[in-house]
Amino acid sequence: MRNRMYLLLAALLLFSTRLQAQTLESLAKNNGSPELQVNGIVATFSPFAEGRATTEGVLRFNGAVDETNAIWSFLVNPATGMYISYVLIIERLPDSTKLKITIAPMPEESLDVFRGTVWAKMLELRWPNRPSYTPSPPPSYPEPLVINLNDVIKIPLWVNAGTEWGVVGDQIRFAKDRPKPGRDFTIDDVKFNLANFRLIINGEVRSGERELKGFGLGELPAFYLPGKGVFVISFRPREGYNFQKIGVADGNKISFSYGVDKYEWVNRYPILPDGGPWNLWVMLDPDFQPSQETIEAHKLLSKGNCCVYYAWDLKPAGKPPSSKTSSSKK
Repeated sequence: MRNRMYLLLAALLLFSTRLQAQTLESLAKNNGSPELQVNGIVATFSPFAEGRATTEGVLRFNGAVDETNAIWSFLVNPATGMYISYVLIIERLPDSTKLKITIAPMPEESLDVFRGTVWAKMLELRWPNRPSYTPSPPPSYPEPLVINLNDVIKIPLWVNAGTEWGVVGDQIRFAKDRPKPGRDFTIDDVKFNLANFRLIINGEVRSGERELKGFGLGELPAFYLPGKGVFVISFRPREGYNFQKIGVADGNKISFSYGVDKYEWVNRYPILPDGGPWNLWVMLDPDFQPSQETIEAHKLLSKGNCCVYYAWDLKPAGKPPSSKTSSSKK
């Protein structure tokens, strides 16, 4: 179960890259939800400050791991480089009006995953002289609490969130998750699974000196290659976009040729549970250009890496596939 948690954290943390102009701020906007659901409970996070501190500018990165009833949280202050992490575990009790809450350290294995994320590399780029890029823990870990469902808890986090030191923390409210209506299964519910992968172009490994890990790419994996643009891969054609049926997913590999070049995205594990071969559609957007910060962060992930990797989003159908309309925020 512990290993399962680390793998899920890896999928949540790594390569959550969806926007053209990626910065710590834009990544946090996509990976810092104020509401997270786990174990049938919705936890709503809001910051609080006491003393002379302020929460202005503090960024949140978080995610839920339902298999372990855990919500992980990273808070970062871009102005100072201060950041902190913890895990919130929510347990249901026989009395449906009560919950058991545990505040725990981030597992070391998860911190190892964190050190290989895009936004961790952005931290390194922004503060190159830091002696360590390991997040700080909260000042203390309270004993597990049994609370009423409508109680509000506060977790003090010593973060310098402005020009003054003070107590900054998370305030958390809880509520039962509302049942979701059923829906029809469609092809868009099928997701690519890329983890521990290498990118090979014309027979040459271009993803760097080591495999890139924990890349959960959803339904539209993509990679940007300097001088070419961004290649977006889909299970199906997309109305309003220039997707071409030129790719194949077979076992642990996605492959396609574009012009005179052959591309192979090779995974350690099967791309799809049932193997393949399955036909794929590929779109090239030659005008797309990532931010320089994003490019440099990806270079730090693996020495010699050529590219930037994405979980891509498309604008509504009918929009032309250019860098201004080919990606959007989730």
